[in-house]
Amino acid sequence: MIFPKQFDLSGQYYVASYNGKEALAQLQAKGISYPLLVLINTFACITYAPVINAMLAIGEEVGWRGFLYPQLKAKYGKNKGRLLGGIIWGIWHWPIIGLIGYEYGTDYLGFPIVGMLIFCIFTVTSGVLCDWVYEKSKSIWFPAICHGAINAVTNLPLMVCIVNTGAMTLLGPALIGIVSGIPLFILAMFLFFKTKQT
Repeated sequence: MIFPKQFDLSGQYYVASYNGKEALAQLQAKGISYPLLVLINTFACITYAPVINAMLAIGEEVGWRGFLYPQLKAKYGKNKGRLLGGIIWGIWHWPIIGLIGYEYGTDYLGFPIVGMLIFCIFTVTSGVLCDWVYEKSKSIWFPAICHGAINAVTNLPLMVCIVNTGAMTLLGPALIGIVSGIPLFILAMFLFFKTKQT
């Protein structure tokens, strides 16, 4: 475990995120302990949540993978197009990162610029993966499911962490963090460098 001091199965994250202690008490009254809730959410994230989230991600995927990425790849080549597409996708999120601390909060050194740059790394990484899926499947639905899966699992690690981690949010444990995003980054770089420029 990379962040052992951040590990917490007490439900602190759930209490802070959903309606206070009453929500946790309601679960316990129904016989659902917090560790069981974590297991249920994990099951959801790897089974049906990506499909449900795809319904929300389809609009983005039509815009990004269905329209922008093909235009950029046609003009700049496959890899440069993917890189530019990911940067544009990240910049698209900058206003909400700067205004309300989307994904990383506001209490880290370099707010909001550092968060904006790290999020661009995340969107370039995710964009390479989703675009590869789009090219292989020839259907916008598969990158939408991929996008939905990323959205489903991104914050799952936060369920077993303490809240108000401050600068630790930039490092992890969520998939958007630096350390926890390394496996996705490695996969994306493998696909990026494996791809022949056309």
